[in-house]
Amino acid sequence: MIRAFRGELVKLLRHRVLLLTALAVVVVAVGGAAIVLLGADPAGPGSTGQDLTLESLADAGGGTEVFRRAASFAGFFMFVVFVGAVAIEFGRGTFRTMVLRQPARIRLLAGKMAALLAYSGVVLAVTLVLTWIAARLIAPSQNIDTSAWMSLGGLTAGIADYGAVLFWVTGYAILGMLLAVLTRSVPVALAVGIAWAGPFEHLLQDAWDPASQVFPGLLLEAFIAGGTPDVDATRAFLTVAVYVAVAAGIASVSISRRDVTA
Repeated sequence: MIRAFRGELVKLLRHRVLLLTALAVVVVAVGGAAIVLLGADPAGPGSTGQDLTLESLADAGGGTEVFRRAASFAGFFMFVVFVGAVAIEFGRGTFRTMVLRQPARIRLLAGKMAALLAYSGVVLAVTLVLTWIAARLIAPSQNIDTSAWMSLGGLTAGIADYGAVLFWVTGYAILGMLLAVLTRSVPVALAVGIAWAGPFEHLLQDAWDPASQVFPGLLLEAFIAGGTPDVDATRAFLTVAVYVAVAAGIASVSISRRDVTA
């Protein structure tokens, strides 16, 4: 597993990958902060604790709540990235080569995913800091007092928001990995992933009310939003955790028992 972890990091730390990642981080941090702050409205009679308002943004966790909300815009993108990152190994035939060097396939897959998630964790930490800075620069234009953001409560809220986004990314990563392992084809995996995570779940949500409490993509959206009228954040977290465990189990069985022919 350690060798697979290190090997994946070698690919992730290439100059081109780092450059593209840095560009994506800046766009998400600055653009996300602007969209969230400019889209917030004053609290009204119909506002709930789940609504993002100018008043709630002035709380201690307002700065990192901007990061959490901005990250939620990229859920579909995250799913597609992880699907492609795993499926491409089968499409290029490199997974077969890796198996020759590391016959323990489950450890090989676990090392790859651990490296991807470790890289994602560092990227998320940098994104959080840049989003917080961008939000603090933009906030005065919306008459948002940011003095509480630098308190101990702000730090605590920041750790909680970072953990929530990391769990959210992990959910998409494991579900994307499962799809990639089962299809073993980049075009097929991306086609199924885009169709499912994009319109399919939301169309079912419009036609069937319990869909919000059942489908993983909708549950991940509910969790990162802090809960919705249909499902609270705790229930979304627990249900997604079950999905992640089941997906990891199915992927492990599939990767260990199916032949790698390409």
